[in-house]
Amino acid sequence: MRKSLLTTLLTAAIVGTLCQPALAQTPPSARSIIAEHCIECHRVPGFALEGHTPAVNAPDFQAIADDRKTYTSERLVAFLRKPHFPMRRVTLSEGDILRLVAFIEGLRRTPDVQ
Repeated sequence: MRKSLLTTLLTAAIVGTLCQPALAQTPPSARSIIAEHCIECHRVPGFALEGHTPAVNAPDFQAIADDRKTYTSERLVAFLRKPHFPMRRVTLSEGDILRLVAFIEGLRRTPDVQ
């Protein structure tokens, strides 16, 4: 119950401090996934808590988005399907994975050159 209360309070705090332009472009389902599973360890554009420092040295979502060579959509999907440290506790549905990858793809600033 304590974890559930903490998650609820954290989610409420996030909603109160979200960056409105990025929020407007993020589907509600992706927002809830990011708030519940991602921001504890990753910096995510539009999801900044004042004074919050991610719990681990995980890459920023913007850095992931900008590194198209390393973080292809296919690699992101495969990475999110397989539990890994420290994300072993996070189990995402296939739909959630696709929504997160779509969010990251939406952050990409550089053109995809092939």
